[in-house]
Amino acid sequence: MRLIKQTVLYFKEGNADKVYEIDLCDTGNDQYVVNFRYGRRGSTLKEGSKTPVPVSLQAAEKIFDAVAAEKMNKGYTSSESGQTPAPRASTFSLPAYTGPGTDWMSLPAGRTKSILKRLQQAAEGKTAPKRTPWKISRVIWKAGEYKIKEAVPFIIQLFGKGDTLHQYSCTWALVRCGHETGIETLQAIYKDHPSPLVSRIAGAGLMTMLSGTLLEQHGANYLRTLPAGVKAAIEANQATGLEDLLTDKITQQQSQYSWLESIYILSLDKRWIRPFVKRLLLQAPFHPNYFQHIRTIYKLAELLDDFEFTGMLACRLEREQEMFEHHVPVNSKDQKIYLPAVDEYINPRKELLKKNSRLAYSQKTRWYLHRRVRRRLAMLGNTENTDYVKLATGILIGYNRKLDFREAWAKHDSIWSGGRYTTVETHYPQNATAVLMHQLLSGDHPGLELEGGVLWRLRSEVETRFAAQRAATANNGGGGILKKLLGLFNKKKDTNTPLPAAVPAAVAPSGQSTANENGTPYLHLWNKLPQSFVQLLVDAEMDEVHEFAEGALTIHPSYSEIKEKLDTPVYKRLLLSPFPIPATFGYKLVTEKYATLLPPWELVIALLNSQHVPAREKGMEWTLSNQPAYFLQSDFIKDLLFVQHGEIRQWARNLIGQSHINSELRKAVAGKAIAEMMTATAIDENTEGRIHGAGDGLLALFGPELQEIPLTMIADLLLHRYPPVLLFGLKLLKANQRYVNPGTLSKSLLIGLLQHDYAPVREAGVSLLADIDISVLLKYQDEMIAACVSVYQNVRQGMAPVMARLAQQDKTVGDKAAALLMPYLLRKETSEGLHEDVSRLLCQELSGHLQNANKETALNLLYGNYAAAQNVGVVILEKYTHPDQLTMPQVIALGGHENLTVRSWSWQFYGQQSARIRYEKEVAIKLLESKWQDTRQFAMQYFREQFVAADWSPEILIALADSVKPDVEAFGRELITKFFDGEHGLQYLLQLSQHPSEKMQLFATNYLERFASDDVARIESLEFYFRSVLTRVNKGRIAKNRIYQFLLTEGRKSEEAAKTVCTILSDISATGAIGDKATCIDVLLQLRSLYEVETPLQVKPVETRMASNNINTLL
Repeated sequence: MRLIKQTVLYFKEGNADKVYEIDLCDTGNDQYVVNFRYGRRGSTLKEGSKTPVPVSLQAAEKIFDAVAAEKMNKGYTSSESGQTPAPRASTFSLPAYTGPGTDWMSLPAGRTKSILKRLQQAAEGKTAPKRTPWKISRVIWKAGEYKIKEAVPFIIQLFGKGDTLHQYSCTWALVRCGHETGIETLQAIYKDHPSPLVSRIAGAGLMTMLSGTLLEQHGANYLRTLPAGVKAAIEANQATGLEDLLTDKITQQQSQYSWLESIYILSLDKRWIRPFVKRLLLQAPFHPNYFQHIRTIYKLAELLDDFEFTGMLACRLEREQEMFEHHVPVNSKDQKIYLPAVDEYINPRKELLKKNSRLAYSQKTRWYLHRRVRRRLAMLGNTENTDYVKLATGILIGYNRKLDFREAWAKHDSIWSGGRYTTVETHYPQNATAVLMHQLLSGDHPGLELEGGVLWRLRSEVETRFAAQRAATANNGGGGILKKLLGLFNKKKDTNTPLPAAVPAAVAPSGQSTANENGTPYLHLWNKLPQSFVQLLVDAEMDEVHEFAEGALTIHPSYSEIKEKLDTPVYKRLLLSPFPIPATFGYKLVTEKYATLLPPWELVIALLNSQHVPAREKGMEWTLSNQPAYFLQSDFIKDLLFVQHGEIRQWARNLIGQSHINSELRKAVAGKAIAEMMTATAIDENTEGRIHGAGDGLLALFGPELQEIPLTMIADLLLHRYPPVLLFGLKLLKANQRYVNPGTLSKSLLIGLLQHDYAPVREAGVSLLADIDISVLLKYQDEMIAACVSVYQNVRQGMAPVMARLAQQDKTVGDKAAALLMPYLLRKETSEGLHEDVSRLLCQELSGHLQNANKETALNLLYGNYAAAQNVGVVILEKYTHPDQLTMPQVIALGGHENLTVRSWSWQFYGQQSARIRYEKEVAIKLLESKWQDTRQFAMQYFREQFVAADWSPEILIALADSVKPDVEAFGRELITKFFDGEHGLQYLLQLSQHPSEKMQLFATNYLERFASDDVARIESLEFYFRSVLTRVNKGRIAKNRIYQFLLTEGRKSEEAAKTVCTILSDISATGAIGDKATCIDVLLQLRSLYEVETPLQVKPVETRMASNNINTLL
């Protein structure tokens, strides 16, 4: 074998240092093989071959190249260093920078000056000092991280002096710095750079740096990449319906959702779509095809200091469990593990590299991105940057009480210590899994400790005492909660102390400062931006956050000035908060400010809608005391109709009803109330109740004014997309029947009401049909029949009186409906309860229209798989089916029906058609084979009473006795016994003996003596019967004894008979049970003593033996 070609590849990563050798060798006769060796460098290599049999040179070279390519794709390299060569620099280049330079020499010594100095040295081609080993790309990254605008010229000059990763760092830093000097460079990168990653961040940065026409043109690039419907809605600035469009698109199964990135970048300019994008990102699952785009948005939000989206996504990462978990090392390319997410053994790292990977969002990715936020918070805090507060505010607002709240709990572990098990109790505070929230609010508290970066726990008494003492020493004795903790742990432990909740916020009198008793990190930065406390009170959803914000705000030195700056919209948002602390705080602010002033009516409405009971009471008090002023405002009266709470709504309705409101004002209120309904863009439980209440109030209090509402406005209400508004339109239409005829409504509108998703609208639509003239309904007869099989049960059931009216008016409509509806009963129902509703309609309202159903349809219904169809078949059978229309097999089949009514009809048929039953008795007796016991019992009783001996033939009786059903078999024996005729005895014996059941075999023995004796040929014909009975184990003893006696008797009569009996018993004696064997031997011995017959028996003389002691005695 001669070596033709060899490749040696190396791989080095971490502790791994591997070699892979590939040989192409000539084995002679133009045959070649490809062999390989692999293992740790320096060790004995394992050998193998890629060619089990030699192949041609062309095939061998193909295999050789494929193996080499596969290994290089896995990270192997021909370099002995084992390191993959660095990526080649991009061919993209920027024009030489000619802008102004940077004068950084005058800057004070520090981080910024050091970074700028290093960048200038790199730009000038100078070698960096040995004490600064950082790559220049990392220095550039730091310049962007700290937003050093003076670094922009240097970064532009250094852009082309590195690979793609270096250029990515430069682009990232230019976007972070946000200086106008870099705009031209970013535009060139966005337009021409070959790397989509680099181009993407350049484009996102331009959205925050451009303005005017340039911004509009740049945004158009992203607008073009959106789905057509979404693009059209944004171009037309149509907020209505945009959310539904986005929801539809995100739920459609697609290979990728890159448009998510585009719409996010677009929202940086078009702020009005940000709420929609935010809800979209909260809805999109962390699954393959989705997560890579969500992760990109997360990193873009970090890049652009979009604290709102960063906080929201950080909370999602903390909240949502990873799709899969694995611990496969980076250098393990072949290790496979079972992943439930794909129900398969795979290598997760290989799978994640695939373009259409089935995996996404592992625990490693989840907590890596989470740690990024924590590191960024630490960096901002340590550099005294108030962006720390902005990011923290975005994170705290991102928590959702419904999704993130968790009660405090404790766990108990048994630890082996000192020769015995000791129970250790660990307590966890409320919302212990809200890592970032506790970090931001109480991260420096001595009583809290973060476990594994994923869970907060309360330290033990000893741990807390030590931490508290250390903190107290650092603070000259400390105070507040530290003293409380020390005092608590110096007392005797109370075993009944409840589990601790979250660490409470400190509260101090207004205008006074207090120590940081909560352990809030960087509290001084919070105090630089006190408006963040107000934002947390307004937007956050966690009680701990509200408590912190209220406590910090009320003790802030500028609290009085802050209160003076708060305006009515802020007061309203506080009052309308669904959480107790903001609502109570807003109530205190409002009552304090307007103690002696006339409150704006908007605030009074906010008080009436507040969750805080004293606020609602104060709202009613101010409404009554200022009623003359407020009731001059049509908007105030209109908003009274829309208040949230039912008892307040009733109070407001009574107040309006007792008030004297002029006609013009009443018209204005009615018009504005309807306009308010028409502007509804989202419906939740509270909004639904408000619209229902307002609608009922309008109908009760403003009836005359509503009668003047034009038909066009009612039509708009009926076409509204939100069901409660549409329902009000229906009620308004019904109330105005004197002026508006429901029959004038279009067919599409009526059918749309019956097909509406909202149940009350469908019910109102069905109710509306009762008010429409029958002549109009006849025009819509096809649609009315179709509504009888609607997917909605309330529509199907509501159509019964409508169909009764139509059928009564026009018989052909009833016949048509019955013919069209019956086939639905033969199919699997598409909606729950469909069969039952259609069956009820056909059996009741349309029962008089079933006479046209043919026999086949009736039987199909009766034989159907569904009880509802069978009920209709019964009606047709009882009312419209003559017995002569059915054959006997069909009648018998009905006797085996699962429906008792159908079986009863079959019994009745037998009773009424006795002559026909006798005529077709061979078929009629098959009713006895029914699977239903009551049918068999009826049939047996019927034949006992109605049939006489002349009606029975041996064949029929034997057929009955031959049944596999025990009760029918017994009935057959009964009839044979009752109507036995000796003329047919031999027939009974021969045919009954063939039955396999034990009872029938015993029954057949009754005929042996009479019909088989003295006939050797007949005995031989019964050999199978004899063997069948005699070989039963522990069964048929009586039958066996009778047969043994019969065979012995017959064998004694002649030598020929004896030979036949011996032939039968010889085999049985060898295989039978011990008791039967003895009987066989006895019979065989008796017959052998009479005749010269062959038997398998050998009689041996009895051997006589003597005991050994007796022999000795004899000797």
